[in-house]
Amino acid sequence: MNLQAAGTGLWLDNARVPAALAEGFALRDVDAGTGLATADLGVNRDGSFGAPPAGARRIDLQGRLVLPAFVDSHVHLDKAYTVARAGLPDGGLLAAVRLAGADAENWTVADLESRMERALVRAHANGTAAMRTHLDTPVPPLQCASWQVLGRLRQGWRGRLDIQAVALMALERVDDAADYAERCRQIAALDGVLGAFIAPGMATAARLDRLFEMAARHGLAVDFHVDETLDPEARGLEMICDSLARTGFDGPVMAGHCCSLATMPQADRARIIAKVAACGVHVVSLPHSNLFLQDRRAGTTPRHRGLTAVQELRAAGASVHFASDNVQDPFYPYGDYDMVEVFRSGVQTAQLEADLGVWLAGQCIEAARACGFGGLGRLIPGGHADAIVFQARDLLDLMSRRAGPRLVIRQGVPVRPDRADLSTLLTEEVR
Repeated sequence: MNLQAAGTGLWLDNARVPAALAEGFALRDVDAGTGLATADLGVNRDGSFGAPPAGARRIDLQGRLVLPAFVDSHVHLDKAYTVARAGLPDGGLLAAVRLAGADAENWTVADLESRMERALVRAHANGTAAMRTHLDTPVPPLQCASWQVLGRLRQGWRGRLDIQAVALMALERVDDAADYAERCRQIAALDGVLGAFIAPGMATAARLDRLFEMAARHGLAVDFHVDETLDPEARGLEMICDSLARTGFDGPVMAGHCCSLATMPQADRARIIAKVAACGVHVVSLPHSNLFLQDRRAGTTPRHRGLTAVQELRAAGASVHFASDNVQDPFYPYGDYDMVEVFRSGVQTAQLEADLGVWLAGQCIEAARACGFGGLGRLIPGGHADAIVFQARDLLDLMSRRAGPRLVIRQGVPVRPDRADLSTLLTEEVR
């Protein structure tokens, strides 16, 4: 049952898959409640899903769950694995910002390469096929060590993990027109995404309109950190939507955090969510860092959850999904670039159990769509055989197994050769 010995092809029989993510395959035993179905997944010699030739090896997965490879749409590779030297915040977001800022003096090329490579190794091993990372960009990108390192890592990981990069800058950078124009030119040359952090009181109509004007001029997608606060008066997300309506910007826009949606009056929340759905902004919720930082005060148990209004967004037809954000840094001292853990946190915190199948399908589809990673997020006949085989047999079982056994397959080949023998995966128990 060694996967790498398939040779002339392979059948993964009796896989349990989300029906919404496996269109084009012959599905049977469809469960309307969970959205799961049974399918036989053929893998061709070229590493694509299809119908392998007669005589192909057949492996019975016995109802094990199979998901498409993950997209992690919002991470910070430049900050990863710094918490041991940077320390833990004694308060919320601003305390974490101060610690990260002080640690930035240690971000040499060698330091960045070591930590960012470690992050990619872990994400790849856990089943992530593509990610979007924010990179602090206090000076133009071509002068940033993190952008230089990212460029080399992109090349080294090509074909294994697709990486997008966002130039994370304060929104007020737009005030210096010449400097901002040059930054946008460099971001476009580096195939990057225009990022903006909107602190409370920083957003104005003029600044946002100028940002979208420059993004349109340089053909850039836009990605915001916005309303990362429980202050119900924070209205950055609404101002983004209003600016989109004024400027007619039609490029992709993502908005991360959006925590204040959860604390504002219901009428305000409903109005803003309607605008988000109408203008097509992709909202990404970051449960790990938001739950860690929001309402954080020394010696005090937090009273409020730092999660955006994911259920209301989905109900209104808006695009919403979850992502890792920070891993082992002052913004979140835990984590392993494991999208199963991230999704579990979102499910448990937002109480999504009743529609778990719908949320899982939406997670995979919306994360890929928000970043423009075509071909990912689904199991597609004719597409790359990028998938993850879990020991779990259903979604609640998956949500109950922390760091459970899995076999990550990229283009029909296991990421870890020591996991190539599926008989081990099918018989081992979680300890």
